[in-house]
Formats: sequence, structure tokens, C-alpha cells
Amino acid sequence: MKNYSKFLKKESNVIFLFHGVIDKNPFKVRNYTKKHLLKKEFIKVLNDLDKKGNCISLEQVYNTIKNKKNFRDYSYSITFDDGFYNNYKIVAPILKKRKLHATFYITTSFIDKNETSWIDKIEHMIEKTKTKTTLNILNKKFKIGNTKKVKVNFLNSIRHLAKKDNTNLNNLVLDIKKQLGCNFKLNNLNNMLDKKMNWAQVSKLNQCEYFTIGGHTVNHPILSFLSDKEVKKEIYNSINYIKKNTGIKIKHYSYPEGLKHTFGMREIKLLKNRGIKICPSAEFGFNFKDADLFNLKRIFVNS
Repeated sequence: MKNYSKFLKKESNVIFLFHGVIDKNPFKVRNYTKKHLLKKEFIKVLNDLDKKGNCISLEQVYNTIKNKKNFRDYSYSITFDDGFYNNYKIVAPILKKRKLHATFYITTSFIDKNETSWIDKIEHMIEKTKTKTTLNILNKKFKIGNTKKVKVNFLNSIRHLAKKDNTNLNNLVLDIKKQLGCNFKLNNLNNMLDKKMNWAQVSKLNQCEYFTIGGHTVNHPILSFLSDKEVKKEIYNSINYIKKNTGIKIKHYSYPEGLKHTFGMREIKLLKNRGIKICPSAEFGFNFKDADLFNLKRIFVNS
């Protein structure tokens, strides 16, 4: 495991980005990016941060920046994106016992339908396929074989291409499914990598004094790829759905994918119009007292 405490600095805040934590990984290819840490790895990260770190909530981050004060030395914050069931089952009890604050950003269709993200659907297909073939994707040809190396190379290429081009991610999934001849379902999966929380569990998380619920759109699209009408619907409906199903009036939000080309002033204006007051990106970096509350930096924890 990396020594994540090395990122902690004086008078600054580090927001750590997690997705999930699992007891074990039964797959050969899936989760090769360590999107979901093993439980023992997660505990090692927390133990390392505990040596000198000061865990603060995103609400405290907001107040510190708003009041233009320096952060307490070695401050850090914990965030989880998407709304995985393992956040509720495994993560929450560990954090609660340690009295550590965390913000959970949820994608509302994932909660409503136990839906799966575009890249997780593709990973699922590549994991299960035993076919040796060539795929024509985004005007490029890729070989698919039975080895982990070949499959991982393909997945890395798709991640890079899809995020850089103005790609319809749903159509990309369907195209790959058709070319591979997949006849198995790609959503409502109940393994620990894909299963999401339900609304009752989201509400219960919110009842803990250490936890905050935030928004993460309806369908997890890359917002900058959408029309004005589509992006407004994604943001506004996600906020409305959370309020309708849990009673929570959210003030926190995070951008899907979160890299600098995936959001801009259009998205920030819409978020501010709906009362959102703080929104981290997924750009690597550190936050100081003069940080932009709608472009906070995060560090992805994946090893």
C-alpha cells in the first residue's frame, strides 16, 4: 500500500477519493484499477493517515475556505463516489467506530435501479468473454483474447478514448456488447463490485453524525458532453430525487469522472442555483484557504 500520509501538508487539506471497499475480489480482471480496496487495505490507509492526520468533514472544509482561514496542519477529508452497497455494509461501520467524517456522493439511478456505470458494464463483459476477436471501437481496432494482460490493455484504452472524445457512453456499451455477442445482463448485478445501496440505507447513513450525503447526478454521464437541457436535467433531477426519497436537502456535490474537461462554468452555475455550496473534482492536488469551492482537488486512493 502507498503511504498516503505523505500527501498531508501544513495549513492544507487533502480530500481522498474512494469508491468502495470489499472483503475479497473473486474476479480475474475486474477491479484491476483497485477502485474497490480490500478491507485490510482500507484499514491500512486509515491507520497510516491516523499517525499525523486530522480528519475533517467537507462542511468544515467549506467553512474554513469561506472564512479564508488556514487549515489545521495535516487536515484530510474522506469521500466516496457512486453509492455502492459496500459503503454501507463495510465502510460505514469502520468509519463510525473510528469517529471519522465522510461524504458519500450518490448517483440516483444507481440507487433506484441498482444500475451499473458504463465502465463497470464493459469490465463485466470483458471479464466474462472467452472469445478471441477484434473489436472496432471509436474507429480503432482492438484485439480481445483470454489473457488478463490483453483484456486490461483494452480496458485502459477504452477508458482513455471515452473520456477524451465526445462519446455517447451508453452507445459505446451497446456496441461492445453487440460485437462480443454478450447475452447476459449488465445491470441489477448483486456482487460486491456492482451492488448499490437502496434509499433506506442512504437515509440511515445520513443519520450518523459523521456522514454527509451529496449528489453525483442521475446517470453518471460526463456533464460537459451533454446539451444545456440534458445537463440541467441531470443535476436538478438528482437533487430533487434525493430530497424526494430521503428528505435530505443536499449542499454537497461531485462531478462524474471529475477531470477538468468534464465540467465548467455552466455546471457550476447550475449547482449554485440549486443551493450546492461545495463540489470537489477528481483532479489531483491539495486545497488551501484560497481554493475554489467548486474546483477542489482530490487524491484517488487505489493502491
